[in-house]
Order: sequence, then C-alpha cells, then structure tokens
Amino acid sequence: MKIISAIIVNWNDKQVTSACIRSLMAQDCTPVEIIVCDNGSTDGSVAFLKSTFPDIHLIENNENLGFGPALNRGLKVARGDHLIFLNNDLVLAPDCLRQLSKALDSNPWLGGMVPKILFENKNGHINSFGVDIHYTGIACPHLFDAADSSKMKPYETACGGIFMFPRSIYEATEGFDPDLFLYHEDHDFSWRIRLLGYRIETCPEAVMSHQYKFNKGVFKFYSSEKNRLVLLLKNYRWKTLLLISPALLAVEVAQWTHALMHGWFWLKLKSYFEIAMGLPAILKKRAQVQSTRQVNDREITGLHENRLQLSGIKSPLVENWLSPFLEWYGERIRKWI
Repeated sequence: MKIISAIIVNWNDKQVTSACIRSLMAQDCTPVEIIVCDNGSTDGSVAFLKSTFPDIHLIENNENLGFGPALNRGLKVARGDHLIFLNNDLVLAPDCLRQLSKALDSNPWLGGMVPKILFENKNGHINSFGVDIHYTGIACPHLFDAADSSKMKPYETACGGIFMFPRSIYEATEGFDPDLFLYHEDHDFSWRIRLLGYRIETCPEAVMSHQYKFNKGVFKFYSSEKNRLVLLLKNYRWKTLLLISPALLAVEVAQWTHALMHGWFWLKLKSYFEIAMGLPAILKKRAQVQSTRQVNDREITGLHENRLQLSGIKSPLVENWLSPFLEWYGERIRKWI
C-alpha cells in the first residue's frame, strides 16, 4: 500500500474539521499523513487542533489564502505517494482511501480517482459522483440528488471535484493555480491533468459523506464566474475559443441578467476589469499549458456536455432559452473542434 497524504483546508470551522480528521484516522489502510492548512482562523481552531490532534501536520497561514493556494502549501510538504485534498466538511468511510489508492494503482494513465460523495443529511442520495462540465466551462455535480445504488460503475469524468492523484501528477502540474482564490480550482487542475493525457475516473467503492450547503451568496457568483473565464482562456486553444464564442456571449448575457436581478452586477463588471489587468499573467500560464499539452481539444470536449445543467438554481430563462440554444449550437460546432 502506498503512503497517502490527505490535505484539509480549515477556516473557522474546527468542529467540522475534527470530524474529517477522525474519519481519516479511522481508515483501514496504512497510517495516513494528515495535513491541515488553517487559513487564518479566528475561532481558536489552531489551538484546538493542536491540543486535540497533536500528531497531525498543522500549517498556520496568517490570512485566508483561498482553497487552492492553501492546498498548495500542504502539497509542498506532503510525503505521500498518493495525495488527496479534502473539503473539511467531508467524512470518509473507513475503506475510502484504500479503495481510491488501489484503483489509482490499476492503470499508469490514471491521473485521478474520484470518490462517490453522499449527502450526510439526505440518506441514500448522491451529492456528486464526478462533475459534469459544459463546453462553456459551467460545472455541475454528476448525479446531483440522485438515489444511490450499489450497481454504479466507474466512468471517466471531465472534472474530479475531490479526488486522489499520484505524486507524479503533482510534480507535472505543480498543483493548483494560486491565482484562483475560490471556485473552479479543482476544474482547472482536472483540465490540466487531462491535457497531459491522463484520465480521471470515478471509484464507486470509495464513499464519503458531505455536510452540503448550497451557497447563493453574491461572492460565489462573482468568484466562480471570474475563474470560469480565466480557466477557459488558459486551457482551450484559440480556435476552440473562437468557435464557442457565440455560446460564451449567450452565457454572459444570462449572467448579466442574473447579476442585475440579484445585486452583483458591479461585481460582474469588476471581474472583467480584474481579468483584463491580470491578462499578462494569464497568457503566461496559457503558454505553459499549451506547450505541454498532449491531447487536442476534440478529446477534451468529448467529455463535455452540450446541454447546460445547474445545481441549486431554477430559472425559466435557462431552461427555456439558454440551455436549448447551447445544446443546439454545441451539436453543430463539434465537428470543427
């Protein structure tokens, strides 16, 4: 069995993080290296975690670095052959890491193994089993709120969400984009792994439960939408971006409408300004990504969805206009990508 390192990010949530740590300590495989990156908590988390779990590796950040940047600090010191990053509100079944590690070892071209995540407060229902990605970059948990089944099979997914990966993947990618403060950092990481020619697959035998809470705050919409555009700029070829540009414009019009209705229109405008100001750095990262890619965009978009799916949001505008248009348009440009 390979050495496994698990990295958790905590921010003012010591009790929830404690449950995650205890589930890691109860794994039925070899001892797990547990690394907690605390993002400047003010609720006494650091002192509590030090006294309660003296054997974990606790990294104290002086401020809230965001999810991906904090994980990078944990990955930098991790000693494991297999690495997994976790939201602090996940609780793992006792055999979860063993199942993921075993599956990851089964094929050298596996760049990530994804667990099945169930709702903690909705017995027998799935929170995610991989992530569905629309060709415009919008992400939605696969099988969100579907009934769990013991007959589920592994499949290749466009985005892992939470997943285990080998050290070689970390060395090849250098981890998460440090400029993505929150949201889409897992999507970007998954995309870059796939561009290197590796597959990301699900493992139905590996199970976690999640204290899921859908965030409808304006910061989520602002940050998620900003990062979605950044990762498209980084990871698609220019030809693909040109081909999907009418679809991207349609999504932006829908986002302007949503932003006006829900009070984050100025944040939407702010995101465009920030992308423009950061464009030199984005283009530099893009050059690195494109120079190392091993597969073309047709293979990448082969796992992308034509029809738009959203979790936690119901909108007649999306269901009756935007999604049908995106599906129609996506079907017609596939052969040109």
